[in-house]
Amino acid sequence: MTEFDYVIAGAGSAGCVLARRLSDAGHTVLLLEVGPSDKSWIIRMPAGLRSAFKPSSKYNWWYYTEEQAHLNKRRLQQPRGRVLGGSSSINGMTWLRGHPMDYDRWEHEGAKGWSWADCAPYFKKIESSAIASRYRGQNGPIRAQRQEHLSPLNAAFLQAGQQAGFSLTDDVNGYQQEGVSRFEMSVRDGIRNSAAYGYLHALGEHPNLTIWLGCEVQKITLQGSRATGFEVSYQNRRVKVTARREAIASCGVFGSAQLLMLSGIGPAAHLHEHGIACHANLPGVGQNLQDHLECHIQVETKEPVSLNRELQPHRMLWAGAQWFGLKKGVAAVNQCHVGAFLNSAASTPHPDIQFHFFPVFFDKNWIPVSTTYGYRIGVGPMRPTSRGAVRLRSAKVSDPLLIDPNYMATDEDWRVMREAMRLGLEFASQPALKRYNYREDTPGPHIRGAKAMDAFIREDAASAYHPCGTCKMGKPDDPMTVVDSQLRVIGIENLRVIDASVFPSVPSANINAATIMLAEKASDILLNNPALPQEALPFHWHAQPTRLDRSTA
Repeated sequence: MTEFDYVIAGAGSAGCVLARRLSDAGHTVLLLEVGPSDKSWIIRMPAGLRSAFKPSSKYNWWYYTEEQAHLNKRRLQQPRGRVLGGSSSINGMTWLRGHPMDYDRWEHEGAKGWSWADCAPYFKKIESSAIASRYRGQNGPIRAQRQEHLSPLNAAFLQAGQQAGFSLTDDVNGYQQEGVSRFEMSVRDGIRNSAAYGYLHALGEHPNLTIWLGCEVQKITLQGSRATGFEVSYQNRRVKVTARREAIASCGVFGSAQLLMLSGIGPAAHLHEHGIACHANLPGVGQNLQDHLECHIQVETKEPVSLNRELQPHRMLWAGAQWFGLKKGVAAVNQCHVGAFLNSAASTPHPDIQFHFFPVFFDKNWIPVSTTYGYRIGVGPMRPTSRGAVRLRSAKVSDPLLIDPNYMATDEDWRVMREAMRLGLEFASQPALKRYNYREDTPGPHIRGAKAMDAFIREDAASAYHPCGTCKMGKPDDPMTVVDSQLRVIGIENLRVIDASVFPSVPSANINAATIMLAEKASDILLNNPALPQEALPFHWHAQPTRLDRSTA
């Protein structure tokens, strides 16, 4: 069978949601995924996440950026999920919405109907939170849970933040984001609650849904300016699959932009460089690339209070036995249970700095070290002003893209990153954490002056793995818009892009929850369902900031 009502290219965080909702509505759906099944302990076990972060992993695209001009010409890693569930099957499972003002900003940027009041009910729809409040959902496919029994280092981080003068936030996904808080994780009953697990496996098979794994999408098929489906390589054959209603690109921030350009939808001059006929001249395809960058403060402890002790052989055997037998124990949770959202200046209306706290000592490749105890704080700007782009390297789908996030290209990004490092070191120096500190590994006690700190940032900064924006949603009269507010590709009928590539700007937090929310809302758009009623839930922000500017304190 090669003809369906809807054909979805990409079974990632958005594609899995769309496949479930469209098939549940009675439509025949074909979901295409180049990667393998996610039914492996490496994916399902929350503690197994680092196993997918290796160049040899079959579950990871393991992209690299081009040389970054402002980061010592380093090429930075850009891992993306290559498996059913996409990046939700290999990410750190940190469940954060971002700030309500992020979505009001989306609407201001041209995404009509995507304000906080519009998005809030969909955030509630997708989640099943243990927190009972009007801000949270309790019956959704994604379980959001906190680690209530904190380890000594996690508890010390929260205490250190309060000692530094910041508030403790009860629910970082509720009324107030700002402050130090417990983070939630997308884990259900000891299993990674990816989009594939929550929307496909946990809800059971559907007769209307067909999934092709190991299927490489070559291009979008067009009749004039109308999309008819996709040309794919599947089971050693070239096949054309037809979408009677609509074709949907959900290949992610890199894949969707690549697929559009290979199909003749994108910047005309760039397409002509590679001998590709242009069917729709959309200069914005591949532009507007944004990502969160972070630097790392890492401290060694003498006391065996970090998760590194769990790498001892007998402890690993016990952790495995607990997880495989009962789905409990240290392997049944992720590694980031607390963090912070802070303002870089008194004039900042809502947090623009994020801390991820890990009670783990890592090597340079994020692999836990078995012989050393310690902790790491990842710090960085949440609303970078630098913009990058992705471009084709050739007209072959198998050739890697040219990915240039253009990190740290603006003075504002440098200002916020410097302040993030200063605040992170301030946290580490508070009595609650200082009692554990034995040796500052990074940046090192000798790195405090402005020049030395900038040099450290250039050498240490790495992606926090939240790229988005390459098929921007916006006003139809904006020349850089790729999709309208209904996620329809400008100039092409029956084709939509639905994934993080359509974000007008990056949310002020990890972006997986926002991607799943977007797909839920998009499902109602596709099905012509009435949108969920707006919920103008109040939120904390600084209308007239009065808090002392800590950068000059």
